[in-house]
This record gives sequence, structure tokens and C-alpha cells, in this order.
Amino acid sequence: MTGNAEFLAHRYDEASNAFQFVALSREQHRRCTFLTDEYIPEESRRVMIRTEDLNLDRVELAPLDFIFHSAFACSTMLARALDIEGISMGLKEPIVLNDLVGMKRRGTAPAKLATALDQSIDLLARPFSSGEKIIVKPSNIVNCLAPSILDMRPNSKALLLHAPLKSFLRSLAAKNMWGRIWARDNVIGIMDDRELISGFTSADLLRLTDIQIAAVGWLSEHARFAKIVQKYGSDRIKTLDSEAFLNNKQDTIASLASFFELDLDSDRLADVLAGPAFTQHSKDFSKFDTDARLDQHSGVDEAHGEEIDMVVQWSAAVAQSQNIALELPSPLL
Repeated sequence: MTGNAEFLAHRYDEASNAFQFVALSREQHRRCTFLTDEYIPEESRRVMIRTEDLNLDRVELAPLDFIFHSAFACSTMLARALDIEGISMGLKEPIVLNDLVGMKRRGTAPAKLATALDQSIDLLARPFSSGEKIIVKPSNIVNCLAPSILDMRPNSKALLLHAPLKSFLRSLAAKNMWGRIWARDNVIGIMDDRELISGFTSADLLRLTDIQIAAVGWLSEHARFAKIVQKYGSDRIKTLDSEAFLNNKQDTIASLASFFELDLDSDRLADVLAGPAFTQHSKDFSKFDTDARLDQHSGVDEAHGEEIDMVVQWSAAVAQSQNIALELPSPLL
């Protein structure tokens, strides 16, 4: 079982030092927006296996690359596009990595965390088909583990995907109260990671609006991504913003295939571009395209445009004062 990709490594339990595996076929992966219990079928078989009972042959594991993102950046669309049988498989936010973030934030001993992370990465590298590469798209909270992951897997590359600030704030505002709660939770997590940009005390943060808080989180992620590029270099790290992606889908997929060393010929590229990743909404599988996203943002502008524009200007001043470049280096395109 532990060598079979159809049993996803779903959770890690620190107390019992065991992984929970859940039966999930490739087609069920396609139907899951994310690899969370909200989307995994309730009837799926689940098994707990202690770490000392894992039996993995590393020779049979697939090479791994990663898509780290800062939310609202079309990362799920991109991961879906990379589900190309015989070439690559995109894993959409496996929650086992979130469990390890929880351990890190609780102060688990670094050696214990490193062992669990190494085992988790191996378990995610089990391919459905021989010769495929695995592309893992973690949740944005896993960004705090990105350096550890890249250190452990020196042959792995990563794309750092983000939405332009204005687009990010529009997407958050469109979610109304839940988006605003998410923005504050996101910043709390970045504070726990000790990677919040400087200059803001807790009292300062309480004085900010929800949209400003969201912008502080965006700036913090941007600064974190810039450090990753600086540390690992452009041979291993590329950056991309969601607007460039949506406006250049063909070039994005072709360039990403080259960067991740995927054997994607022109016919398979055409199939990907005509496939469900670019014609169905990633969350509910309804018909969706770039125009639908623009229509959604247009509605947000009517209600929140003035505030968003003010926060974008305010963020530029904050970025300048803290030497944060608003354009990331090492662009994919």
C-alpha cells in the first residue's frame, strides 16, 4: 500500500508518528478541487500506518517539482493543467504538508520535523504511471517550509506564483466577510512564521482595514519569494504573476514544461490548452474563462474600487520604505 500512488498520504499524526492514507484514484484526484476532506469522498478507505512500517523504494519514486503561491493566483488552474497522463501529475494542496506547518508553528524539534517532512515528500513522489514527474502545489501556508523542501531535494525546481496586488485585493474583496477573515488569518500565520514585514506592531495592525491587512500579507509573501530566488538562483526558481499567465496561457505552459523538463510536444500542448483546466472553474467545475474572471473583478471595482486603489498606493509607499521590490526577479516569461 505505501508504494501505491492510489493511496494518498493524507495526514500526519505527530502523537502516534503515523501517516493516514486515503484511497484516491487519478480520476478522483481530478474531481477534487483540493486534497482536503471537504472534497475527498467520504466513503474513501482510510488506513493509518506508523512511520517505521513504511516501505518505499526510492528508485521507483518520481522526480518532484513545486508550485509555491501566495493565494488567488490561479495556482489550482495551473496544477490541473499539469495532469498530463504519462508526463506529469499535479497534486493540489495535499493537506499532509499543512500538518507539518502546524508542527513547525507549535515549535516541534527541528530534527523531528525534518524527518516527517522528508517522509512526506517521498510519499507524495509515488507516481501513478512510470516516467511521470510529480508537480506539488502546496497550500500557501506551506511557503514557510519551501526553503526546507528545496534544501532536502536539491534536484527539485519551483515556480513562485502570485497575483498582482490589485488583482489579489479584488479577489479577496469578492469573497466578502470570509475573504476578510482569511486575510487576517493569513497574516497571523505569517507572524507565526516570523516572516511578517517589519514596521508594524500588533497595535498598528489593529488600526488597519481588512484590505490593508491583506496587502501587508501580500507584501510579506513577496519579500519571502524574493529571498527564495536570491538563495536558490534562477536555475532552480522562476516567478510568474497570474495576469501574465492568463494573458499568455500557451507561452506559460510551454515555458513551464521546458523549465520542469516535461516532454510536452505541440500536440499535447494543444490538448492541455483545450482541456478542462482552462474551460472549467477550478472550484465548482462550471464554465469559466479569463473573461469571466474579468467580469467578477469589474463587479468588485464598483463596490470596493476606491478603497483598493488607495491601498495599492499605500502599499507602494510601504514597499519603497522597506526596500521590497514589487516586481520579482527570475520571471518565467
